[in-house]
Amino acid sequence: MNIEIVLFFLLTSIFVCYCVIHLLAVRGLTSLAVQQKESSDVQPPISVVIAARNEESNIGKCLQSIIRQNYPAERFEMIVVDDRSTDGTAAIVTNYQLAHPSVRLVRIENISSDLPPKKNALNEGIRQSRFDFLAFTDADCVASQDWLSCLAREFTPDVGVVAGYSPMEQYFPGTMIARWGDSFLRYLEIKNSIGAAAATGLRASYLCTGRNLAYRKSVFSEVGGFEKIKHSISGDDDLFIQLVQKKTRWNIRYMLSTKSYVETKPPLSVRAFVNQRKRHFSAAKYYPARMKFIFGLIHVYSGLALLMLIVYPLIGILALAGKLTIDGVLFYKGTTIFGNKRLLRWLAPLEIASVLYNLVIGPLGFFGSFSWKEVKS
Repeated sequence: MNIEIVLFFLLTSIFVCYCVIHLLAVRGLTSLAVQQKESSDVQPPISVVIAARNEESNIGKCLQSIIRQNYPAERFEMIVVDDRSTDGTAAIVTNYQLAHPSVRLVRIENISSDLPPKKNALNEGIRQSRFDFLAFTDADCVASQDWLSCLAREFTPDVGVVAGYSPMEQYFPGTMIARWGDSFLRYLEIKNSIGAAAATGLRASYLCTGRNLAYRKSVFSEVGGFEKIKHSISGDDDLFIQLVQKKTRWNIRYMLSTKSYVETKPPLSVRAFVNQRKRHFSAAKYYPARMKFIFGLIHVYSGLALLMLIVYPLIGILALAGKLTIDGVLFYKGTTIFGNKRLLRWLAPLEIASVLYNLVIGPLGFFGSFSWKEVKS
């Protein structure tokens, strides 16, 4: 049999699976909007936990954004866990603590557990928190003024975890290359959020970001804290939410309101970006087999579509056209929720760049080394 015919039918079979996955994701986003019609009008007390290491240039803005929340001041506290910082992070938090009694500084001088550094810092913050509802963000993030209010509305009695979107802050440098890099970062972030939100809508949560996350302390205790996921230097967010999905009966919500966003600073160099993404990918090696299969199928089809452009151009053009069409359907639905529809104009080059990025950085995350706050993997 002609090799072109074999390849055509092989790619067609994989493409059918690719379509099913993406159309299920569209259904998940639609279901999520329906689920969110139910909300809570209670304003529970919330402990905001922030792990910080050498964040003197960021922690002030982060605390200011939380202090200014449209939420009763007496109903939330801020716990900054200073994880062995060697700069002025602790001094800045101490100054805020003097002016705002709701701010608390917890200092870690030495790691006394077998948890990875960030999980250890978060664990200590949780241990010293006063309230059952826990909210998390990073020290280089800025929360919208209604962040805590949006979180509180999601916590109906059956909800144990609430996740949200964390876009890159507005950053428009002058050069064309830098602008392209900025758009690419936004594209990756929206794609991840679309997948996370869609899976939550299908009640199969697998991904979230610790920059915009909340859960009950009782849920944390129920799954044994970070003990079962301590083997990964990262994963205090995605591996944790997978644990809740698998081990408990709690429902998980994903916030859709633009008022719930928590902005983060983008990596400002290629080296910082690669290191960050290798760390993010590293947790995926511990994902369940079915999820690895789904992601593997998506990446295999995308990679083959590009390869066929070189080997068998006609098949490659058809495969790539089909891929971009179904990608566009999901991305349009996602950007209707999360914004940035302007990226739709550049879907083809951004998605091709994303495929190449996954093919290169993905394996490095699985098998390569990386560092986080001077800690080597």
